[in-house]
Amino acid sequence: MKLTHILIILLALVVAGGGVYLFRPDPNKPTNTDLPPASSPVDNTIAWPPKPSGIKDVQPLKQVVRVTLKTSLGDIKLALDGSRAPKTVGNFVELAENNFYDGTTWHRVIPDFMIQGGDPFSKDQSQRTKHGTGGPGYQFEDEINAQSYGLDKQLLADAVGPAQAAQLPEEAKNMTLQQFYEAQGYRYTTSLESFPMQRGILAMANSGPDSNGSQFFIITAQSTPPLQGKHTPFGIVEAGMDVVDKISMVERDAQDNPLEPVVIQDVLVDRGAVGALQMLPSEEEQP
Repeated sequence: MKLTHILIILLALVVAGGGVYLFRPDPNKPTNTDLPPASSPVDNTIAWPPKPSGIKDVQPLKQVVRVTLKTSLGDIKLALDGSRAPKTVGNFVELAENNFYDGTTWHRVIPDFMIQGGDPFSKDQSQRTKHGTGGPGYQFEDEINAQSYGLDKQLLADAVGPAQAAQLPEEAKNMTLQQFYEAQGYRYTTSLESFPMQRGILAMANSGPDSNGSQFFIITAQSTPPLQGKHTPFGIVEAGMDVVDKISMVERDAQDNPLEPVVIQDVLVDRGAVGALQMLPSEEEQP
């Protein structure tokens, strides 16, 4: 059986109304990369991997930029690192300086996981079913170093649960996670160093490989292994993590959209000289 056929059997593409969607970790399962059983039905109307269209060559910005998100629940101060994701930082800054994000809301919030925003459709609360499906009208490529997460060394068979590993065909058992994701359409670089996907990290939301637009999220979980290699991290929260946590805990509907909108009222960009970035301490480093 060819490798591409194996992957089609192993993978199930999650489509949420065409939206930009992050997989929510199940708190009752280990935080590893789970696959559906090989016998799971596959919707054969879906092309895999999806082919992004309208890829834009965005203007890179290689410096560190400080940004303040002024929200209806308080300020969140960010530092964007253009040395790690220059196109992503350049895109975010361009949108922010053109007031793209003003009036948008945090349209998806999940306690102990993340808060997601940046969708222009979220400005209209009468169109809540469209929240999570909007963007700037173009897409741009990922900026991820798989080696930053050890995906080039970790075997697929070691990443999934024992029961699922036993179902892997022989051809797949020696695949690394990087090879597995590359077969899905993800592309990686070794010229940039990626932030860890941990609490306080700002990253791009997407609907698959090279499908970045305007939506982003801030991680509130201590770590998120299932997101590694699939989302471009491009900044950190320097102050206001208490505001992020407050937003993540608001009452929400069945789609995790806050019942009372939490609005991004303004985004202030400071391109001036900044000092060294200070990462939030990990769970192990906290006193």
